Formats: sequence, C-alpha cells, structure tokens
Amino acid sequence: MYKFKSNSISILVFLTVVFFFMISLFSCSEENRNLNTAKLFVELPDYCPTPDAFALAPDGSLTLSCPNYAEKTKPGVLVRITKNGVVSKLAHVEGVKPGTFSNPMGIDYAPDGSLFVCANQGANNGRVLRMVFSEGKLMSTEIIASGINGPNGLKYYDGAIYVTTPKLPMFKTVKNTSGVYRFLVSDRNIEVRNDSTDANLIFTNQTQNPRKQFGLDGLAFDNSGQLFVADFGDATIFKLNLDTTGKVIDNAVYACLPDSTGIDGMTVDEMGNLYVAGFSQNQIWKIDVDRKASIMAQYPDNNGANGELDQPVDVVIFENKLLVSNFDLMTESGMVNKSHGKPYTLSFFEMVLE
Repeated sequence: MYKFKSNSISILVFLTVVFFFMISLFSCSEENRNLNTAKLFVELPDYCPTPDAFALAPDGSLTLSCPNYAEKTKPGVLVRITKNGVVSKLAHVEGVKPGTFSNPMGIDYAPDGSLFVCANQGANNGRVLRMVFSEGKLMSTEIIASGINGPNGLKYYDGAIYVTTPKLPMFKTVKNTSGVYRFLVSDRNIEVRNDSTDANLIFTNQTQNPRKQFGLDGLAFDNSGQLFVADFGDATIFKLNLDTTGKVIDNAVYACLPDSTGIDGMTVDEMGNLYVAGFSQNQIWKIDVDRKASIMAQYPDNNGANGELDQPVDVVIFENKLLVSNFDLMTESGMVNKSHGKPYTLSFFEMVLE
C-alpha cells in the first residue's frame, strides 16, 4: 500500500481547503446573482409604455394600470390581461377637467366588483376614483377623494381603501414626510389638504435617506389584516396593526433592506411571505414569515426582451405565478435603469409556496 509522506498530506489538505473555498465562493456569487430566472409573461401594446400596478379582477383576469409618463401623447389607461396573456384596453381614466385624462397608478377591486384607482394629474390634483364596469365597459366614475398630492399605492381591505402618498410637502418638515390615507368605500368627494388636519390620514413617516427623499409607496395586507407599508427612500417596511375603525393602534419596523433598493409594490402569499419590487436595483426580494430577507432575482440594465427585470414596480400572484410589471422609465442617480424603450413587458416567476 502506498503511504503518503507528511508533505504530501499537507499538500492534499491544502488542495482540499482550496477546493471547498472555491465551491463556497462560487455559491456565494450565485446567491448574489439570480436565484430565480424571470421569464416573459407578455409584451404589452404600444398604448402601455409604462406599466404600473396590478389588481385581480372579479372575472379571474388581471387589471393593469399604465400611467404612461414616458410618452405624454399617450393617455393613461387601464388594461385587461387574461391568464393566457391576451391584452385588451379596458378604459382611459378621466382627468380633473373635462376632456383631460389622468395617470392611473395604484388600483384594487372591492368585493362588489368596483375598481378603485389612484388618478394622478399634477401636484395636489390626485384623486381616488371608484369605477364601475359591466361586461368590460365603463359604466360610471365617482370621486372618493380629491386634492391628494401624488397618490401612489392603493389597497382595499374590509370596506375601506388605503392609499399611500410619498410626499406631503405641506408638513414643511426638514426631511420628507409621507403618509397613508384611509377612505371608506362609501365616502364621496372628500377634499384632502395634505396636512395633519386631514382626518383620513392614519399614518405618517419621515424619510431619513438624504440621497432619496421619497417616502411611503408600496403596501399590502396579509390574511389577518395587518398592513405592510414601505418607505421607498429608506427601504424600510413597517407593519401596522389596525383596529376595527382603521386606526393604527401600533406600528413596528418589520424589515430593513439596503437603502439603495427603492422598495415599490409588494404582495403577500397565502403562507405570509412578502414579495417586494426593488425598483432601483432591478430586484425582487422575498421576506419570509421569519422576517428573513433574500434576493429572489437581480438583473443589470437591459431591455427586458426575454422577460428580464427592467425596473420592477409592482408584483402580484396570478395563476400560480409571481407577475412583475416593468416600469422602465426612471434613470436617476443610484438606479440601474439607464433608458426607456421597447419592448414594454411583464415578467413572471413560477411560484413555489414554502
């Protein structure tokens, strides 16, 4: 039998250590790249150059808001998407003045089938609308609230509408103040003042990140009615506990991501895992029920032609897929995205609940 000499053993041990170190290094680099590969769900038509928020429709289809900030000649629009990826125009969203159109952002359906919409049209001209459809046709539009400064995210829960506004300059604080508004589905024509006198303003926060003074944006409810809301600039997610009247009875920091993330839209699966669109860094994050945060996917700047993340702005679970809308517009410092252009896309990941 061949016997190793001591120096041979040392070399063997050294090579073994190097081998396992290289495996470990490779594994770490893999974790920091794509843990999951995004695929193309659908390429959107020319009338939807900047897709934004999702809502699950009563008929089993998906509704998508397209504010279309990228091309001023194209009015904001709501579109319908079937489970097979067939896209059709649902409706334009009327503006403050007759004959004008607004830029729809956050959307959600109530159980009665009515759609609530954040309709933006310049500073302090934002509104929350209730739109009623029948067989795919818009039948009526009612104003829930008006005068809101840039309403962004919107979610329905238990008879009320919750709306984020990332900037409340009327507070005149040194650091940007943002907030969450709550309106009943029965409310009509509430005039918002964007300050502390607003009875419908239930939560505010000041963004600490000096490089990005843009506040509360994405929001999501879990099955128990706890509200998660994220500050875009700080990449901090708060968990709000509400009483039966919608008052915030306590709040706590639920998770903190790197402040370069730019947290936008969020959704919660049936297990309680939170999925987060990392707008600034082309990322999707997952925060599990133990509050452990991990990057599901991350992409460099790209055109999204093959379904790559291209400035993800919202997420939704649809037909056992995690769908992502790609905004592909903002090119500010600290953002991966460098330009806007075709194709206009939605990406997806296959869902595995755990």
